[in-house]
Amino acid sequence: MQRTVFIYLVINFLTINGQQDTICEINDTWSWTPWFNFHQPNVKGEYELHAAIRQQHPTTVCAHPRIVSAVNQAGIHMNETQDMMVIRSYDIFCLNEYDPKRQQKLCDDYSVRYCCQTNRTIQETAIENNQAKAALLKCGHSSVSNSNFLARFFNSLFGKIINGAEARPNSWPWLVSIGVRYRTASGVWQNRTHICGGTLIEPSHVLTAAHCLEQKIDDRFVPLTATNPTLESFFILRVGVHDIRTTRPEEVYRAKRIFNHERFISSTFENDIALIRLDRPVPTADHTSPICLPTKSVQPGRQVTVAGWGTVSEVSRVHSNVLRQATVNVLPTINCRVYKDVHYDSSRQLCAAALDWSKDTWFDRFQ
Repeated sequence: MQRTVFIYLVINFLTINGQQDTICEINDTWSWTPWFNFHQPNVKGEYELHAAIRQQHPTTVCAHPRIVSAVNQAGIHMNETQDMMVIRSYDIFCLNEYDPKRQQKLCDDYSVRYCCQTNRTIQETAIENNQAKAALLKCGHSSVSNSNFLARFFNSLFGKIINGAEARPNSWPWLVSIGVRYRTASGVWQNRTHICGGTLIEPSHVLTAAHCLEQKIDDRFVPLTATNPTLESFFILRVGVHDIRTTRPEEVYRAKRIFNHERFISSTFENDIALIRLDRPVPTADHTSPICLPTKSVQPGRQVTVAGWGTVSEVSRVHSNVLRQATVNVLPTINCRVYKDVHYDSSRQLCAAALDWSKDTWFDRFQ
């Protein structure tokens, strides 16, 4: 009884008819592959598996053929032979063993071919798939799993990653390393590979702290020169990098326009927020993707992850060459009074640290 039911289900699951063979080449977007014969029949039956054949011929056999056709070695179509033939998920099977009328017959040896898109159409489909992937990667996508996007958003508006650990490459594709390169009035080139972190919030704009984008660099006022005629000309931005020592030319961007908060006060760090317009849009990919802006505030007690290339100890100003991250806690206002030298406004800012203060940072809220 079980065998009879099985036969009924298999036959009604999916079948092939010879008439479909004639519609594969109805236009120039589909064509037949060559014939393939991987398996030889035995007393248990005969089969040709699409996945196994495609593994050996990945550029010839498509993943989703429009039609599957099979013939025996005499060239007779599978539907016209004396065998019980079925197709399931692009695989063909001869199942004489399950048909009482054919149990004594050895299955014929079959070859199979597939109706696939032409190379031109496959290329067009690949472009469409890439465009669809880009749409999915519009914001907040990382090829490496991270914490939720509320935590991700606050990961770069800081200057240090104390007691953190090296991050996994490509785990923070919206992070930007901001450095400076300028020529002094005496003609000497000065370089700082990293001064601050930033967050890519849109393909052409980076969010960062306003104090990072002043003419005062390393506590020294930097004059404008013929080589660096504007504030924008000082800065270089690295997008989609892990180790800033191995940055490729295509990962380096320049600042086209800088927008500091109009009420930024450098002495107290009030409204310490700025936008940088890049000289060209950043393409969306696995290692570069804008972050999704949050829709609500992060409340005290929440754990968040901070990440960047900032200094790695309280006593050293040396930054990390590789991207690092640390898990910290958003703290209540009363706990943030430890920063005596910084103006802290709980309505506009939040601070975060490990509960033992071994790791810390603070952020400006959006206005």
